[in-house]
Amino acid sequence: MLFWQLAAELAVLLTLSVLLFRFLAQFNTRKTTFTPLFAALIIFTTGFTLRLSKNPDIIDIGFFLTEMSLLFTYLLFTSALILGQKKYWKLT
Repeated sequence: MLFWQLAAELAVLLTLSVLLFRFLAQFNTRKTTFTPLFAALIIFTTGFTLRLSKNPDIIDIGFFLTEMSLLFTYLLFTSALILGQKKYWKLT
């Protein structure tokens, strides 16, 4: 992998992290509340970086990480919807 590819991936990761952090800072919540969103972003960026290599085994790990970050985000939204419905209907 070339140095400029890694530098570009890190620049995109940092830019998205800063934008997401600045957006979420507008709301009056703890910063640790949004840690799973940053974790999904880091997992996806790591997987995409691994997909750029020439080794087929490492490319497979990269595909696994990118798909895992998608599944992780999907599960976060689904659990938030379920918890919101439980709170709305006062089932807990």
